[in-house]
Order: sequence, then C-alpha cells, then structure tokens
Amino acid sequence: MENPKRSIRTATIVLAVCLLLTSAAAIFIFCFFPEIEEYIRLHRRYEVYGGVTAELRDSEFFEDMESGKSFCFLGDSITHGSATGGVTWYHPLLPYIKGNVSNVSHGGWEVLDLVLSADTIPPSEVYVIAIGINDVLFPEDENSAPTADEFINRCNQLAGQLSEISPNSKIYFIAPWSFVGTGKIYDKRGDQFRTSLSEWCDQNDYICINPDPIIMSVLENNDISKYMINDFHPNAMKGVGLFSYAVLKESHNQRNTSVS
Repeated sequence: MENPKRSIRTATIVLAVCLLLTSAAAIFIFCFFPEIEEYIRLHRRYEVYGGVTAELRDSEFFEDMESGKSFCFLGDSITHGSATGGVTWYHPLLPYIKGNVSNVSHGGWEVLDLVLSADTIPPSEVYVIAIGINDVLFPEDENSAPTADEFINRCNQLAGQLSEISPNSKIYFIAPWSFVGTGKIYDKRGDQFRTSLSEWCDQNDYICINPDPIIMSVLENNDISKYMINDFHPNAMKGVGLFSYAVLKESHNQRNTSVS
C-alpha cells in the first residue's frame, strides 16, 4: 500500500513545479512578449501598394533610395508611427533604402516644431520632410502656421537650417498628407498649402511630391477603413503601403511629365 505521506509530498512537489512554470510563463508574457511583439511589428515586411513595379522604380526618389545615400525622415505622427505602434509611412520603402536611415518626428508636430528642433536633426545626404497636416487641420494651435504663406515662411527657415547642417543635401518636401471627412474648409486649406509648397519648391530647387491625388483616388474607390485608422492616419497593414506607393508614383509622374 502506497505511503500517504509520500503521495502528499509528491503531489505538493508537482503542484509547486506547476506554479513555478505558470509564474515563469506569466513573467515571460507580461515582461518579454510585448518587446517581442514590438520587434516583430517593426521588422516585418510591409508591402508597397501594388508592389514595387518597374514604373515605381523609374523615379528620382527610388533611385536616391538605391544610391546608398543616407536618408533622414522628418515629420509628424505619420512619420513617427504614433498611431501604428511605430510603423512609419515609409516602412515599406526600408528594404530598398541602401544608406543609413534616421528619423526626427513626433506626434502632433507642425513645421515650426521641426524648426525649433533643428539641433536634433543629424547630417544626412537626403532629407524627406512630410509635415503640414497639423498646420492645416489645427490652425488655432500655438505653433501652427495660420496661413499658407506663413507655412512657406517656416518651410523656408527649416530648409535653410538643413542646408547648414548638410550643405550638399537633397531636400524633398512631401505635401501635407490626405485627410477625409474633415469638411470643405479644411479641404480648401489643404489645397492652398499644397499649391503654395509646390510653387515655392519649384522656385528654390527643392523637390515637392504631392501624393494627395493618388491617395484620394484609391480611397474614393475602396473602403476607407481598409487603409485608414481615422481621417488622416494610415493603418499599418495597408495604409502605409498606399502612402509609400503614392510618393513613388508621383515621383515617377514628375519624371514622365518633365521628359514629355
């Protein structure tokens, strides 16, 4: 007959081991799983909308990406990935950028915030500035540019600062991103800001890429929630791929137009 004390001792040991394993699993899940999840999220491959075609490769922007030049992306929450757990609008482009990549951005930033943060901007061969959507949508903010003219004044100041940091750098301005469902007043402001930015870039040898018409053409023919978290933040699964595509596509269009 089995010794009752031995049975109790064995059961106690088994229970203790189970509790220890459960505790270890809980510690792993709560302490390490979020870091693993973040690593996977930030290092997974996000695809460009429709894939990287020969047409998209035939663009000045893509050729700069493959050149080995260093890139610095500057902007607001869409460049920072604030609403997508750190997934930026250019994440789908990272496999094709051969040089070093840096990022200076923050959720809610307007162009003046970049101007005031110039001392944090590193030297780079290519600067890609995607800023202005908060200036357009929140004109009452303390740092917001109230008009398109003031927006251009601040962009001019920022470009001057970048030229001092890296005198031979190439500067791309991405026109304020698309937004949906915000009303005609903001649509008009957005158009004014984009037009003024494009004209100013043409006059000063900067490159302006306006992805808005391309993004909107896709959103107008699809379920917006497929690509967007809200009225102006793209989602990680498909939205950032659309935004990346629109930048490459417009860069291709610009080359095609200039050649013809």
